[in-house]
Amino acid sequence: MTYTTKSHLRIFPILALMAFLLPVIVGLFGTWFPAFGYLPAIGATSFSTEPFQDLFSHPSTPKAITSTLISGVGAPLIAISITLWLTITVYGTSLWRFFIRMLAPLLAIPHASFAIGFTFLIAPSGWIVRIISPELSGFTSPPDLSTVKDPLAISLTIALALKEIPFLLLMCIGALNQIDVRRTQWIGGSLGYHNFRIWSRLIIPQIYPQLRLPLLAVLAYSLSVVDVSMILGPTLPPTLAVLINRWFNDPEITTRLMGAAGATFLFGLVAFTIAFFLMVERIWQNYSLKKMIDGRRKSPFDRFHFTGSIITVVLLCTTLLSLVSLIFWSCTKSWRFPDTIPSSFTFAFWEKGLAGAYSPIITTVIVGIIATLIAIILVLGCLEYEVTLTKYGKKDNSQKMIWILYLPLLIPQISFLFGVQTAAILFHLEGHWLSLIGSHLIFVLPYVFLTISQVYRNYDERYMHVATSLSGSTLQSYFRVKLPMLMKPIAFSMATGFSVSVVQYLPTLYMGAGRFATITTETVSRASGSDRRIIAVYALLQFAVPVCIYLLAILLPAQLFKNRKGMQN
Repeated sequence: MTYTTKSHLRIFPILALMAFLLPVIVGLFGTWFPAFGYLPAIGATSFSTEPFQDLFSHPSTPKAITSTLISGVGAPLIAISITLWLTITVYGTSLWRFFIRMLAPLLAIPHASFAIGFTFLIAPSGWIVRIISPELSGFTSPPDLSTVKDPLAISLTIALALKEIPFLLLMCIGALNQIDVRRTQWIGGSLGYHNFRIWSRLIIPQIYPQLRLPLLAVLAYSLSVVDVSMILGPTLPPTLAVLINRWFNDPEITTRLMGAAGATFLFGLVAFTIAFFLMVERIWQNYSLKKMIDGRRKSPFDRFHFTGSIITVVLLCTTLLSLVSLIFWSCTKSWRFPDTIPSSFTFAFWEKGLAGAYSPIITTVIVGIIATLIAIILVLGCLEYEVTLTKYGKKDNSQKMIWILYLPLLIPQISFLFGVQTAAILFHLEGHWLSLIGSHLIFVLPYVFLTISQVYRNYDERYMHVATSLSGSTLQSYFRVKLPMLMKPIAFSMATGFSVSVVQYLPTLYMGAGRFATITTETVSRASGSDRRIIAVYALLQFAVPVCIYLLAILLPAQLFKNRKGMQN
């Protein structure tokens, strides 16, 4: 790699940082100024603490904070506990291998689609109650139970936890692939340690540092999620993020100052929760160090080893039943309680839904493809620059880069998107394709980097050395040798980035200015309607879009490789 090429690659990290870090910084300051009373666009030209006074004196704020903390802290704790327990108890079994194969479709399910299907499953008139009624439950009409939108946000907490388990499990698998698990188990077993002790004292301490950032991202997301909270969360009052979103979109423009104060407070709440979590983690690590040398080989948890398989089956069945309930409702003509399955079917609602969803799907696909293409170009450029620096013996700052990349995932979207919207209005970019794609790129780029970076770094550069020596061109060798060899992980990374773009609700809402509707914004807006059949159709369409891209990511690289092999023969 020549010095000229190295100089050209230097631009990619700069562009990548500008793509997602600059909007976050501008957005935060654009929210903090109105939070302290300064928003000239509505005539507020003097700084004050009145927006915060209005925020804390609002009757909905205390309960909104309570439900936010319950769901925001409870969901990640449940998710990481189940993830680690499943890893300890199921790792290496046929059920584990089956679960791993199911991760891609599980990750492809958008949060909103899963929340709607979960609602249809656990509601008082949901499928679970129908299955056991009236023979087992005695219900001939829906029971008067608050299983959805309950005041304590229990259903929201469970749904968020179930949806985040596959993501944390994927991160866990990536960490496990970097250590010799079998050898560690053999050494632990030869020393007389039972399974739980081997994992808790030898394996988990090695993989947890790589789970820390994903877990903190889940924590930040759970505390600030809007679309899922609108579907499953409490309503009077809603969670804090939903309440802030209402203030930002209230016809009374002065409530935007209170909304900015709420967004700033939510930012502080997330930061405090993350800091508190890290403090508790440090205390727990110090406590665990003493336990690791106490000489105990057995654990009382070993007797509950069988529960891992049960939890895995329950998790898979819950997801499957949620999707099946969506399919049933989308094709239902009549489904009276307590019938287990619909009494009659029709595709009329699919025809109606497809007609209305055509334009949002096209917008979703265009924005997703462009944002993903930009992201993969920037990410590959950054990684190749990193490879070049390593080749020349420069210091590797990849760990610092990981923390920077996670910033958009650790900061609540609603805490800076209002500021980004304000800046877009100032530069006459609100409601343009450029601003919409840019807002999606903020979140697509980190996920693309995280899914491809480890595979890219593990690539054997000797292939490039041989190819360059034969062709005499580094650039030609890169496109004809390295990229084709990495095509499968690149395609999977792009599918992941596209699916992240699909689920972006707030960025579309704030930067689209009502001119752009995606399948996600349409699904969430219809989730509050009364016709479950139309809601189910839109939820399935939102699920189908990323699934199609994941299928392309699986099939296209295999077909390209087959064609290349045929040409060589």
